[in-house]
Amino acid sequence: MRMTFSRLAGARPRALGVWLRVAHAHSVRIALLCLAACGAGAHPVPRATTGAIAGLARDHDSGDPIAKAEVRIRATGDMQPHVTTSNERGLYDVERLAPGRYSLSASFAGQPVDVANIDVRAGETTVVDLVFTLGRPDPVKVDFGDPKEGAIDRYKPHHLTADAAIIEGTVNDAGTRLRVAGAVITAVDADARAQQTVSDNAGRYHFELAPGTYSISAYYSLGGRGQIEVRRSGIDVHAAEAVVVPLWVELAR
Repeated sequence: MRMTFSRLAGARPRALGVWLRVAHAHSVRIALLCLAACGAGAHPVPRATTGAIAGLARDHDSGDPIAKAEVRIRATGDMQPHVTTSNERGLYDVERLAPGRYSLSASFAGQPVDVANIDVRAGETTVVDLVFTLGRPDPVKVDFGDPKEGAIDRYKPHHLTADAAIIEGTVNDAGTRLRVAGAVITAVDADARAQQTVSDNAGRYHFELAPGTYSISAYYSLGGRGQIEVRRSGIDVHAAEAVVVPLWVELAR
């Protein structure tokens, strides 16, 4: 089921290591049999024929979300755009888009951000985050299909103290450019101390930790077809700094 930010606004990455209550295996088998019997005569669910584009608008230097940024999304060859604005949390989404290639133009405080080569697939939400540089209103142009757009980035959140830092980012499929939810992300410091979290429904992860040097890895299971792990090492995080580390996996392998 496709999900967009209108239903994901409250989603946050959750740390691992929490005890969960698991049903007894016998009860699980009975429940599965009941579900199979009840669904035996059910009509098939219609396949989705449209997709969506959604994302987060934020300021590069502070990381603060940007509300009321205007977002225009246009299919290749179309003159009429789909128009929306980011909400108070910086989130926007446009649904019911026909599969195909799109471009996006956003603006806030006189600064334009243009994103080209966005592919939309039926039943999927393509996440396109928009990064403005408030106070430096030069035009920003992004090629969504360019792997170099996944470079490590840094910014200075207002709320961080001198003994704190942040590592955050996204987990992405290198083939489709779609975000990957449910990947296990591990941050390991120079003393081999580890923290873990799980990428949320928008493929995002977030760690609050002490300044230092870290390696970040993402582990993802392919539903019985194997596992994928990707790692980025030697990431220096300074005091009161946030480092954005995109992670790319190849799900089609």
